[in-house]
Amino acid sequence: MDVLLRGGPGDGQVVSGGGETVVWRACLYEITAGYDRRHDRDLRVYRHRPDCCEPYGRGAEDRCE
Repeated sequence: MDVLLRGGPGDGQVVSGGGETVVWRACLYEITAGYDRRHDRDLRVYRHRPDCCEPYGRGAEDRCE
């Protein structure tokens, strides 16, 4: 399933994923209730979680994802 990322460094990216969270380049995105239409498809929107992103000194080493 493809999902749409909102906010953070991955804003606007369409990536494969699903479930409660998606990790994109060491940044965590959490599922929302929203959908957005892209390329004639409805995609689930995942919102960036800024406290779990590598540029903020967190990421894989902190087990944020």
